[in-house]
Amino acid sequence: MLNALQQHLSDIYRVDGSYDVRDFLVTDPKIAEALSQGAMLTNTDETLLVAEDDEGLSLSLFLDGEMLERLETANPLDRLHAHHLDDLWKVLEGLSHFNCVVWKASQDRPVSLIELELQGEIDKYVTTTLLAIGQADSDLLNRLHGWLFDDVSYHPDMDEAGIDRYRAANDYAARFCRQLHSTLVTDGELALDTLRRFFRLQFRDKVSHILAQAW
Repeated sequence: MLNALQQHLSDIYRVDGSYDVRDFLVTDPKIAEALSQGAMLTNTDETLLVAEDDEGLSLSLFLDGEMLERLETANPLDRLHAHHLDDLWKVLEGLSHFNCVVWKASQDRPVSLIELELQGEIDKYVTTTLLAIGQADSDLLNRLHGWLFDDVSYHPDMDEAGIDRYRAANDYAARFCRQLHSTLVTDGELALDTLRRFFRLQFRDKVSHILAQAW
């Protein structure tokens, strides 16, 4: 399932999927905490661990093993239920961050934390919307935007700067996805073209694009 979800995101944006996330995966929280050298939030199920030096970029993606087992058992790619969403969104967020950092590095382009969070929110929405469309789940399709962008909580150990960053990313993504929704439903190819062009913009241009759109 993990490979299928990563390939799904790679296909959406037409980016090189030569780096299999499973080769970078950590599922034991104790190992992830050691690798993060104290930077990882406690009691979290997903974190992208990044280190950069003169020799290049090192990546590991922590996804909690029990969470992955639950999601594999549920198999949301065949039938997605509301109680699977939290696990699915955490996995999608990690995969989105991994793919985005790898692609940016391949283009020798920097990426900020807020851009990663923005892309992660968009990828959660788009993937879940496409699953709902494919499974003819109109209830999920109609309620998804509110669940993802309005019913929001933050990790209790996150600092004020982190909360501000997540709030800004959530707001930008909510506006972008509200505009994209009808196109996703009625014209998938046009929606994919929009997503691919947006993905390749510089962050400041992404924000300008979002702010130029009406609600």
